[in-house]
Amino acid sequence: MAKRDNKQRQQNDRAWQPTANTATVTKAVAPVAATPTRPPVAGAPAPGTAPTATPQQERARFALARIRSLAHTWQTDTQSQKEFNSFAGAMPFMIRANGLGQTAAFYRRKGTGHVYFKLYELLGDWLGQPQCPFAGQTDLLDAITRSDLDAYLAAQVESLLFLDWVKKLAGAFLAREDENPTAAKDTNP
Repeated sequence: MAKRDNKQRQQNDRAWQPTANTATVTKAVAPVAATPTRPPVAGAPAPGTAPTATPQQERARFALARIRSLAHTWQTDTQSQKEFNSFAGAMPFMIRANGLGQTAAFYRRKGTGHVYFKLYELLGDWLGQPQCPFAGQTDLLDAITRSDLDAYLAAQVESLLFLDWVKKLAGAFLAREDENPTAAKDTNP
């Protein structure tokens, strides 16, 4: 076995070494043009057109817009900001442990005035987007109870991917439990 591996390694080494038949070509270097032209890259958008967003970028864009809106709404309500941050961090764990349906029901049961409902609504709005498993659905629990198993499982995975962005952006734009309101936010230069 070791002999065969050694033999293979030697063959690979020889493949990278120049052979006697290889001619060295020297080429005059032309001056670099002021505006170089490159051949188009396969799959890249045409010059002058907007690039298409990846699914991750779409999730981030949607979450960012909604988190900024909540930050504006809760400008003076740091308690709601901290609660949202805390609940956003717990929601992915609850989905993994209990499933999307049970978690959605838990977050919905508090009523429309509670911070839990804001997360329920945010997740439902995302999953109802055209590119998502519950496209066109307006209520998360209705969508869950009317979907087939494949759509439900796809929605569960999509929920975890989306909530990862929600958690990160909420931590960036909303007050957190670990923040001391009297301390400076960044003391390092």
